[in-house]
Amino acid sequence: MINVLIMAALSAKHQLFSLSSGATTAATSINLVIAVLIRQELIVNSLFWLLGRYPTSSPLRLRRLAAKVYHLGGVHSGTAIAATIWFGISNVTLFKSLSSISVKKDQITIQSITILLNILLVITIVTALPAFRTWAHDLFKIVHPHVRLADRSSELTVMDVVGASPVFWSLLLATFSIVLPWLRLRKVPVRSEPLSNHALQLHFTGEGLPLCAAVRLSTRPLLKWHAFATIPFDNGGGYSVIISNAGDWTARLLESLPTKLWIRGIPTIGVLHMASIFNKVVLVATGSGIGPLLSLTNHQHLIYRIIWLTPDPIATYSKPVMTKVREADPDAMIFNTTESGRPNLVRHVYRIYSMSGSEAVFLVSNPQTTRKVVYELESRGLPIFAPIFDS
Repeated sequence: MINVLIMAALSAKHQLFSLSSGATTAATSINLVIAVLIRQELIVNSLFWLLGRYPTSSPLRLRRLAAKVYHLGGVHSGTAIAATIWFGISNVTLFKSLSSISVKKDQITIQSITILLNILLVITIVTALPAFRTWAHDLFKIVHPHVRLADRSSELTVMDVVGASPVFWSLLLATFSIVLPWLRLRKVPVRSEPLSNHALQLHFTGEGLPLCAAVRLSTRPLLKWHAFATIPFDNGGGYSVIISNAGDWTARLLESLPTKLWIRGIPTIGVLHMASIFNKVVLVATGSGIGPLLSLTNHQHLIYRIIWLTPDPIATYSKPVMTKVREADPDAMIFNTTESGRPNLVRHVYRIYSMSGSEAVFLVSNPQTTRKVVYELESRGLPIFAPIFDS
């Protein structure tokens, strides 16, 4: 919004394309740095940690506003698009000034590098569009982070000539924040526990994790990464994740039962962490989404009701998982969709929310169900929080 207002004001004065190269370069670099840092694990965890300590005695409206912190993707995409636009504007100024360069070879070199950077920025944005990610999800996972890194690295090369400038150091910071998770790349042992031919529970040893954190796992670290919510062990000696057969990668895990997996970066806190600022909530899950919800059961003060939709819960996810759900909420609504079909989830959530006096609803499901349920419940005025599948 700030970028739009600035561009609109400059356009109204017919000054947008007459800015100095320093001004447009600064605007580009500032937006790029914000786009990168807002997705950096340390920044994300710090924001969730800070707002997750909002007192439960504070006004409910303020707590619901604080719980929206997970909408970081809007800042990420907005500043990335703004950076691309500012960079395009700076190119107009640059190409106008190239006429003063007497050596034709230098002129062509600068134009080529600039056009290449434009292409990289546009590719980064296009591959992140929802339509593209749905059509070629695996390709997005491969292209987006690597092109993003190449784009930052290329800009750093161009900016070497102004190594003492704030622009250079800001881009250096952005590049370091991208590289940092890769410096924590490691291959760790894992114990695979098949729950059924559709679900697998992976057990990891290690230190305690933040409430409702996710880890990134991979079998081929240079290609594809997948984030999974963790379930801390009761004794604090590690954690597990529940994986269901939801694609080629997870299907291969179910077949191979891995003994080692790659982990990148640090565990990243997710939206369910914000349930801790409420006194009573409704927790809704479909399928393996029950795994992330179970990580909340160790939180002492929180009162919750659970709604879980899944085919054959015991056969698919094992009796211990079912027992843990019942221990967390003896009156949990568990729908076996194999026997009863898929119920009207919106109606059940609305009823439980109203009857229980809950302050918020948290949902973990697939993208299609999430978008549908969130839209319908928000249309009814319910405060519902769920992953927005922006990464």
